[in-house]
Amino acid sequence: MVAPGCAINTRLCVDHWGYSSVGRASRSQCEGQGFESPYLHLKILIEFSASTPAREIFVDITERVVAALPSFGEAFTGIVTVFVPHTTAGITINEGADPDVAQDLIDSLARLVPRNAGYRHSEGNSDAHIKASLMGSHVAVAVENGRLRLGTWQSIYLAEFDGPRTRRVWVVATSSRT
Repeated sequence: MVAPGCAINTRLCVDHWGYSSVGRASRSQCEGQGFESPYLHLKILIEFSASTPAREIFVDITERVVAALPSFGEAFTGIVTVFVPHTTAGITINEGADPDVAQDLIDSLARLVPRNAGYRHSEGNSDAHIKASLMGSHVAVAVENGRLRLGTWQSIYLAEFDGPRTRRVWVVATSSRT
């Protein structure tokens, strides 16, 4: 089931590198099938969009990631990587019960990396690039029998630092071969 306002589209995964059974790198193209490896199996890549209403905001995307999980199979057990393919936004996991935590993170990053500090990058968003690098572009989350294994208070956030924008988020499932 897709969360309201969340367009989830299956995308082709191409040009991934895996290891062949003899240990050499082998290139494989897949259409929802995953690359072949004796160790790991890439299931499929799901993409959804998230709109960010402010220049700097943390958007809770946990339910959107949960909505993507049935695409990997009802009993999928493995890891999902949640990735944002942008240079001025990041992904993080933090407390979701109290919205003040997300605001504290934004405020603390603003003190660490001020918006106008004489950066060389001429587009006026250097602070956004730095904050996104500090935050990171992906997180890995355990999945057991089709359910995210987050801690009690944890949520997955898209961290926007150069909004408002519409951002793409990719969810990739990986499981071990047994």
